[in-house]
Amino acid sequence: MVNLLGKFIIARPTMRDTRFREAVILVIEHTKSHSMGLVINKPVGNPSIANIAKDFGVQSTKKQLQPYVYYGGPIGLNKIIVLHSPDWQASKNTFKFNNEVWASNSPEVVKAVLEHNTPGPSRWIVCIGQCQWSAGQLESELMATNGRLKTDAWLPTPADSNTIFKMKNHNRWKKTLKNIASSQFDRVFNHAVATTE
Repeated sequence: MVNLLGKFIIARPTMRDTRFREAVILVIEHTKSHSMGLVINKPVGNPSIANIAKDFGVQSTKKQLQPYVYYGGPIGLNKIIVLHSPDWQASKNTFKFNNEVWASNSPEVVKAVLEHNTPGPSRWIVCIGQCQWSAGQLESELMATNGRLKTDAWLPTPADSNTIFKMKNHNRWKKTLKNIASSQFDRVFNHAVATTE
């Protein structure tokens, strides 16, 4: 099984499913039984901070949250997961999948990012909903069929925190896709050079 935990999967330019067109997804769980990921480049317009806070029993004191709220995926749209830097840790319900980004879904982390007077992570984004795959489903979407790439398929690539927390939303898919293309070209070029020496 290919280990995709903590990696990005990027929608191919041929993706037909409008929910995932030009999507960059961070895989936060990947086991033999299932996989889960969060879309990190599709902001949610005008999210209700009051509703988010109320669902977790938190008194919101931050007026502007929109730049940090994203459509995480089509499953569980009444739930949120916070992607955050590892300089803060919830007491429970934290996914630690790499050294740069963790994910938490407890009331504790929601309070930390919503309330000014509560210590929290230095960098974070809120994701509403998530993506889920059953056993072997995600792997099959990475594979070629009859020697041809699937239209609705993903390109895996290493994840980095700057893409999640710093890069502008409209640049994330294009720049990550460009990095994949550049990396593949470098491998082909280096192989060609090595075989001619």
